[in-house]
Amino acid sequence: MNRQIIVNNTYGEKRIAIIDDKRLAEVHLVRSNETSSLSNIYLGVIRRVLPGMQSAFVEFGGDRTGFIPISDFRSDITYEEFQKSLDAEADESEDTRNEEGEESPVEEKSAAPDITSLVHEGQKIIVQVIKEPIGQKGAKMTTHISLAGRFCVLMPTINHIGVSKKIVDKDKRRELREFGQKVLAKGFGVILRTLSAEVDIKLLEKEAVSLIKRWSAIQTASKKEKAPALLLPALDPILSFVQNTKIDELQEIVVDNRSDEKIVRDYFNFYGESAEDKLRFYDLPYPVFDYYSIEPEVSMLTKKKIWLKSGGFLIIEQTEALTVIDVNTGKFIGKGGNLENTVCKTNIEAAVEIAYHLRLRNIAGIIVVDFIDMRSSANKQKVYSKLESELKKDSAKCTTYYFTQLGLIQITRKRTMESNISTMSEPCPYCNGNGIIFSRDTVVFQVLREIRKQARLAGSKIITATMHPDIAFALEHSYSKEFDELKTDQKITVRIETNSAFHREQFTVSEGK
Repeated sequence: MNRQIIVNNTYGEKRIAIIDDKRLAEVHLVRSNETSSLSNIYLGVIRRVLPGMQSAFVEFGGDRTGFIPISDFRSDITYEEFQKSLDAEADESEDTRNEEGEESPVEEKSAAPDITSLVHEGQKIIVQVIKEPIGQKGAKMTTHISLAGRFCVLMPTINHIGVSKKIVDKDKRRELREFGQKVLAKGFGVILRTLSAEVDIKLLEKEAVSLIKRWSAIQTASKKEKAPALLLPALDPILSFVQNTKIDELQEIVVDNRSDEKIVRDYFNFYGESAEDKLRFYDLPYPVFDYYSIEPEVSMLTKKKIWLKSGGFLIIEQTEALTVIDVNTGKFIGKGGNLENTVCKTNIEAAVEIAYHLRLRNIAGIIVVDFIDMRSSANKQKVYSKLESELKKDSAKCTTYYFTQLGLIQITRKRTMESNISTMSEPCPYCNGNGIIFSRDTVVFQVLREIRKQARLAGSKIITATMHPDIAFALEHSYSKEFDELKTDQKITVRIETNSAFHREQFTVSEGK
């Protein structure tokens, strides 16, 4: 894989595009007026303890309090239990894996004590955001802090050594576990990431010491700061992508801002690497996203209809609770007159695009896919297997469930922040996000009913009706006969006034003067 990280920084908004093998894979937006809290570490204050829910709400400086379940307050929690508590939501699967994909057996959880015996209101506490506020839900937080480096993850409160299962060399795994034992002896849990297999132990030691010092600084600050307070911001999003990419796969990092350039240079310097071969400062007058042909693709992120190369298409409908994706054959009629083969080919192509767009648009939570109906069990398995293999390319945790009796496939994708659609768009002020409005004829009949109501209940003889020009035109032309009939039957005079500023569904009917 060849990866390019293209960064566009313009007056209040930073856009980060990830291009994998010359195709746009991810787009991330960071705006100055929208504070991101994901992975930030705070000194919080417990504001409410709810014994009935066995949970607590923590004030940390956000617009809403954060949520912490009782399991998170246990000091004796195992790494397996901690991971399971992170995954115990409707939009996440129940198996247990660390961020590098290492599967671990889940130990039997001991009976939980009452939460009031662990925490109390007004108590100060160090917390980390593991899931940003989404919709009406507050942030999900943890007291078990993780400090991620490029090669290892330090866990100050959990006694655990983990080695990525992607490291298959037995000698290297043994060497890394021996290193982990040294870190554990100092009182810290540690996970050795995939990239740790490619570097010298001395560099691992340097990073681990740096993370331990960072934790000491957090503890010192927590004793001095007045809660709520930010103790440590998350890693700059540019560095997050650099940190999770193998050096030999990282083709280039392109930035158009000197501040971003310095951040990247300092990061490489820490690890004793030269940034010259990877980092490029873009200073051409032509916008960087236009230069790399990214802008047109970004503008398509909010579109519901996605055409497939074959002529078929997807419809993506996103709601607060779940996302629905419908697959259609569209213009694709296939060859040879075999409908089943045509449908299977369309569905396989759709499976690739669905996995791609979930990642590109950062769609998470529950996703339901309505593939085109197939009779063959073998074809169903082909489509399902293709979808699974494509989703494995996603850095976010995805779980798929085989076709239901109604022919639907269900997917869960780990949610940590709002989707790009939510960030880049807002409900239409005209239709209030419904996607539809009343037809012109429907509004005309509403107006006629309201005029009749005003005449009969209020006894008005002169009535003024104000409405959008389109509705007035339809009333006086398309429905002039019905309008005249109403005025005659009710023995009234109706004055029509127009207001182009009105929503087309908006009108007023009142007694005229």
